[in-house]
Amino acid sequence: MKVISIAPRGYCKGVVKAVNAVKNAFNDPSVVKPIYILGYIVHNKYVIEELNDMGIITLDDRFKSRIELIDDIEEGTVVLSAHGTNPKVKQKLIEKNIPFIDATCEDVETTFSLIKEYSNKGYYIFYIGKHNHPEAIAAISLSNNISLIEVSNDIPNDIKMPIFVTNQTTFSKFEIKDLIDKIIKQYPNTVVSEEICNATSLRQSAIIKYNKGVDLCYIVGDPRSNNTRNLAIISETITKTKTIQIETVKDISSKDLENVKVVSVSSGASTPNHLTQEVIDYLKNYRT
Repeated sequence: MKVISIAPRGYCKGVVKAVNAVKNAFNDPSVVKPIYILGYIVHNKYVIEELNDMGIITLDDRFKSRIELIDDIEEGTVVLSAHGTNPKVKQKLIEKNIPFIDATCEDVETTFSLIKEYSNKGYYIFYIGKHNHPEAIAAISLSNNISLIEVSNDIPNDIKMPIFVTNQTTFSKFEIKDLIDKIIKQYPNTVVSEEICNATSLRQSAIIKYNKGVDLCYIVGDPRSNNTRNLAIISETITKTKTIQIETVKDISSKDLENVKVVSVSSGASTPNHLTQEVIDYLKNYRT
């Protein structure tokens, strides 16, 4: 069986920054302990488990906002996740005199700066992103004149203000093109700044480039990871390749490999490289 290991793989720069921020804080005696992470620092449970084993506490509750999660913290240091944070969260931490470390990805910060810039110029913001994703939640907190658009039905009607469009950095570049085209058709004078990050774009393009004559594609990553899900969708719908999203090598089923002569492997930007490499090694040594 031929195994195609699709690059790039491993952490993107935003994940490296966020994980290092947590570990550096843990190893710094001047940082007040315990260390809390507000939400998943990145969307991979194995990264979270590693940090938990170090004694770092991840606060995540789908029934509570990040502002509400702060209520239970009275001391220590809070690390804010790579996805960005509502400014009201930072303000509440300041009011409670709790130190915090902002681990927001640089690409996310760039998008957020654009939202604030154009909002201050009097534009209405169309933010293309996923409902309930932490990056999108943080983004729409930055302006009173902003709409979250995941599908075309979310596009507002009768906006009289000038419009600026930007997006979640891990969105699919194929989905975003369709949405931007529909927005421009409805609002021809729209200003657009497509902000899909380089790591996301390169991984999506690589799937299309290498998934040719492939019987099966494995995408390694956490179910909560948006960029991982998008890779699987692109593999399935654009390259027409049978695709299975897995978290580790343990999720591989011998039944799925029946009659498979060529298999490809890629991974999300928050997937530890060793997990993907274990999948590749297993497949290279697999015998029916």
